[in-house]
Amino acid sequence: MWANPVGDIRIILSDGPTDKLRYRKAVINNPDGVATTFKTFEMRRLSPLVGADGLPIGVFVNGVLAAVTAEDLPSGEFTLTTAPAEGDTITATYYVQWFLDSEITEFLIQAAQWVGQGSNFVDTTDDLQPAVKEYAASVAYQKLSSKFAEQLAETFQLVDAPDQKRFNPISEYMRISESKLKRAFQLRDDVYKNRKGRALAPISATVKGRVRDVPPNR
Repeated sequence: MWANPVGDIRIILSDGPTDKLRYRKAVINNPDGVATTFKTFEMRRLSPLVGADGLPIGVFVNGVLAAVTAEDLPSGEFTLTTAPAEGDTITATYYVQWFLDSEITEFLIQAAQWVGQGSNFVDTTDDLQPAVKEYAASVAYQKLSSKFAEQLAETFQLVDAPDQKRFNPISEYMRISESKLKRAFQLRDDVYKNRKGRALAPISATVKGRVRDVPPNR
């Protein structure tokens, strides 16, 4: 039985709880002396900013740690105690995670079904687990590309972000997805070859050869 499939996929994706630190990143919403609610660009923030007691986690106004009174981790929104003045610089340091465990589980189900192991991926045979990992990672990166494109479209209108460099991660995630998928096919086919084709052998076959015309016995 596969001991920790979700954790194994997180290792491939570098999507553990401390893998993705966002250090002193700009936030959404410009300070005007009135607004107290802001938002980190990345969603699914793991690090609570409320009660942050020092570096590196927290919200910083002009480099000084600021007090946060409320926040919503899934959306990245947070509220400061005091409204920053116009021209102040607001940054935040936090950890993020791309996927929920439930999403990774779905990627694994798809991968296990792809190799013909059914939806119960924990029973994937040891020799097929590498192929399942790569396939699940491929689906994850494809999903990430779509999510990033959607988030970018919602957060920045094209007129506000004409720089095409902003779209590089979308194509890069798709490139990684395609590379993972190619590797998954290779690993799966190697397993079939090592099994001497049993997994791919047809149920029936036609035997070719010469047939003698033997007269019936009298």
